[in-house]
Amino acid sequence: MTSSTAAVVLPDTSAPRFPLSALLLLSLGVFVTVTAESLPAGLMPEMARDLGVDPLRIGLLVSVWAVVVIATSIPLTRATRRIDRRIVVAASLAVFAVANVATAFAPTYEFAFATRAVAAVAHGVFWAIVIVYASSLLAGAQLGRGLALVTGGGTAATVLGLPVATALAQLTSWRVSFGVSGIGMLLLAAVVYRRLPRSVVEPVAAGDRAPLRHDRSLPPLVAFGVAGLLIGLAQFLAFVYIRPYLAESAGIADGWASALLFVFGAAGMVGVALAGSLADRFPRTALTATLLVFVGAFAALAAAPHATAVVVIALALWGAGTGAMFPLIQTALMRAASDRLRDLASASIVVLFNVGIAGGSWAGGQLAATYGPTANMAVSAAVVLLAAGLTAFGATLASRRAAPASDHRG
Repeated sequence: MTSSTAAVVLPDTSAPRFPLSALLLLSLGVFVTVTAESLPAGLMPEMARDLGVDPLRIGLLVSVWAVVVIATSIPLTRATRRIDRRIVVAASLAVFAVANVATAFAPTYEFAFATRAVAAVAHGVFWAIVIVYASSLLAGAQLGRGLALVTGGGTAATVLGLPVATALAQLTSWRVSFGVSGIGMLLLAAVVYRRLPRSVVEPVAAGDRAPLRHDRSLPPLVAFGVAGLLIGLAQFLAFVYIRPYLAESAGIADGWASALLFVFGAAGMVGVALAGSLADRFPRTALTATLLVFVGAFAALAAAPHATAVVVIALALWGAGTGAMFPLIQTALMRAASDRLRDLASASIVVLFNVGIAGGSWAGGQLAATYGPTANMAVSAAVVLLAAGLTAFGATLASRRAAPASDHRG
């Protein structure tokens, strides 16, 4: 297969019809996997009581998830690069499903810990490949809208999936929630395998490949990747400590805090809906502009915590930006990456974002304990401002490298 070392231009003739049914299946896969990823956070009291451990040890099931994703996503994505992407997606969903069902029957905490580690491996592979697979089904003019639809499943999981799973656990058992999600994933894996089209990367002889340092898409990908790490850092510096901020800084009662978090999630769905058209109409500026909305929201939360109207508006803007950000950065990566780097770019952004999550969660605790949760918002504003600068720089590099260049084998 021949690939250009310039930024990939996805031809409009490759998919004249918008592949709605295929994208909806992939979006459903994102929905069920993100819901399952979040289950220990939503079911912490029930799991702790049943497994006979401190709730903080259930929290470790979330932490180990990020660590496993960071460690395994890139090597496993590279190892499966020559396999039909439809098979990789279906297999990762199937492994995830079996691990979830095994968690449902876990006799001990240690067994649950092991099954969550297996699920995290499958999750990392799924997330690394699903964006590349979706991109292969889309024409260039459809890319933003298509990836927004696929990644929107993650936002829907936060707004709808986790609350429903939590309610089911409260009515029955946390084991039922895990079991139902696992069975649903297994059925979805079968449908994906039977219904979605093949997508195979043809191997190229090593002697025909240009050196990686000659790949013109590498510099913008590095800029977008570092920006992704900073975005994850800023998001979790702030969001993990949003309840202390609302209670201590803004003086908002717990009952109202739940309503405000619903506003945040609902605004995220609006952001997802807008992201596709923004990415396709303004491919160079949409991501940077969205991050500047983040900066304004964080700055307002830091500057005016006692102004309730400002807090509500800022949370809504932050939520909308959160919904739009991930499809926008994935679209930017897929447009900038050469064929040989597209899989690696998709896996790397998952890893870098998880590194940011881990660092932000830890640093946010230190910051809030020392200076109070309002400081988290101020630092997040500064970090996202830096990320916005990097995405603007990356978009400029990608546009310069989109001009025709000599082809190399990749």
